[in-house]
Parts: sequence; C-alpha cells; structure tokens
Amino acid sequence: MKKSVVAGAGILAAAVLVSGIALLRKRTGAGKKENTLRVYVWTDYLDKSVISEFEKKFHAKVIEENFPSNEVMISKLQAGGGGFDLIVPSDYMIQTMRQQNLLMPLPKDKIPNLSFLSERFKNVSYDPAGDFTVPYMWGTTGIAYNSAKISQPPSSWKEFFDPAFARAADKRISLLDDPREVIGAALKSNGHSLNSTAEGELSQAKLKIINLKQFISRFDTMSYKDLLASGDLWMAQAYSGDVVKMQAGNPELRYVIPKDGATLWVDNLAIPAGSANPQLAAEFINFIMEPSINSRIAMAIRYATTNEKARQLLPPEELANPSVYPPKDVEERLELFTDLGSSTELIDNVWAEVRAEDKLEDKPADAPEATDPPTAQRE
Repeated sequence: MKKSVVAGAGILAAAVLVSGIALLRKRTGAGKKENTLRVYVWTDYLDKSVISEFEKKFHAKVIEENFPSNEVMISKLQAGGGGFDLIVPSDYMIQTMRQQNLLMPLPKDKIPNLSFLSERFKNVSYDPAGDFTVPYMWGTTGIAYNSAKISQPPSSWKEFFDPAFARAADKRISLLDDPREVIGAALKSNGHSLNSTAEGELSQAKLKIINLKQFISRFDTMSYKDLLASGDLWMAQAYSGDVVKMQAGNPELRYVIPKDGATLWVDNLAIPAGSANPQLAAEFINFIMEPSINSRIAMAIRYATTNEKARQLLPPEELANPSVYPPKDVEERLELFTDLGSSTELIDNVWAEVRAEDKLEDKPADAPEATDPPTAQRE
C-alpha cells in the first residue's frame, strides 16, 4: 500500500513537471517544429542577414545549394535529385521546365508582395500570366577586366575573341562555364543573334571559341570572381553584379557591356514540382519581395531589382550606375535568351565539341582548381 502511494505521488509529480515544461515551451516558443527550406540558387545571390531574419521570423532553417548554370540545374531536377523547395532559373529555361512539369503553380494568394513588381516584369514572355515564376533580379553578361593589367580593354566581343588581343593577357582570361552564354557571346562577335540556330553560324562560333581556348585559363562560373578580385585573372566573361560587387575591394576592376550586343537575363523564383514545403517557399518568396528586404538584397548582391517599390528605396548613385542599370541606348543592344526547343541539341553538340579534350593546364600558378558547385551558404 505504501508503494502504491509513493508511485501515485511520483506519477502526479511527473505529470505536473511535464505540464510545467509544456507551458514554458508554449510561452517561450521553444519546442516548435523547425521547418526546412531547401533552396537551389546561383552563387552569391542571397544576403546572409536576410536569410537569418527569415529563419528567425518563421522558425525555419534555410539550406542552400548553388549551381553554375541553368543546364546543371535542370539536369538535377530532371534526374529527381535535390529535394528542393525553391529554385532560381533564368528566363529561357522556364518554358522547358513548364513543358516537362518541373514547376508547381504559385499559390499567389500567399504572395501579396507580387503587387510590387515593376510593370515590365508582370507579363514576361516566358510566363505571361506569372503562374509559375516571380522575376527576382536582372542583369547583363559582359566583360570584366583589371585596368592595372589591361591598358587597352576590349569594347566588343569581336575584340575579346581575337587571339591577337587575348595573347597579351598571358592566359589570365576565363569564360563562363555556361554553354548559352559562351556560344551566345561568340555568335554576337560575328554579328549574329545569341539565339541563332543556323548551323553555319554555330559552326563559326564554335571555331572562334576553340581558337581562343589556348589563351584562357578556365571555364568558370563559380570562382572567377575571387580570381578577378585577387588579380589572378586579368579579364573574364562576367555577370554585371559580380563585377560591381568586387569593385568595392578592387577599384581597378572595370565592366564593359560589349558594343556588339550582350545578354540581358532575368532570374526567377519558382517552386519545383515535388517540393516538400511549398507553403514555406511561398512565405520566402513573399518575404524577399517585401520592398525593404528586396532593396537590401539588391544592394548586397549589386544586381538590378524587378521590384518597383524596392528600386525607389535604392540610393541615387546605385540607380545611376550604368553597370547595374544600363541607359536606354545600351539596353537597346541587349538580347534575352529564348527557349530553343529541339534546337537545344545543336547547342549541346557545339558545347561538347568546345569542351572536348580541354587543355587548360597552364593556369596561373596561384589559381585554384575549379571545383564542383558548393553546397554552402552564399557569401
């Protein structure tokens, strides 16, 4: 009988203790389930402080993985890998992804900040009704160079691809590890559209790239920024925001939008089919489309925002920077990539021939080897 009394008292005490802990957790927020958001995104394309703020507000954990090109990104999704909840594909890839049912329709009622999109981004050609994507940031692809090393920089892709010009850069040149960008630039250097699928024009572009290979150190989308900033690279095919961001640490860096034309691209937020957490993905999209948040991201990564209200919050000197927001006469010679449909195979074939038997061993001695896309947080 005594044992039963003691046991009963123990059970009562335990119940009181559990009840007290539960009440404490309820009051403090402890013990809440932590949601996980898996994001597949370009390198250096999110701001750490914004990620931390989102994680705290939504009791979530953001896990970020980076990709070097749209082609790598879609290949991973097609193979069923990753388990991502949010992706950031570029304009021309959207149509293919929609056709292959790789995207989930957006829950627009959960994203009221869509109302802040600039008019020019509300009816984009690759997703006219905005049912699957939210334009996030935009920019250009041009030529970066170190003015302390290159006294006569190229003003066009034609000059950039000229072996006589490239020879002077002492193999300290890089091209992006991106088939559409590299082939598109070579096409532009010959006066053609970067969306050309004419076999003769593609053949000319292929030869131009192959002839340049002996003078370059690498095909690189992930680490060329650091090599430019350190001076290990003197010239590179580059994304606008990368160069503008690096100029803060190395004012000798310059960015040129080639006079024979260049890529204008729009990167988008989208929820992949099969996302385990589409609700949190929608919350994240809405969060980073909040103007005060979006303007912070734009200033951190130095790309142009699609958010009209966020743009109004930017410093005048940022809006006046032609590398970020090109003037109208420069925009007129920019071109969007388009989905090439079955002709994409032609691009794939050219790229395979360009990259066959790469012999880029003679890199600058202090240049690190290119690595696989990292799975760490962006800078």
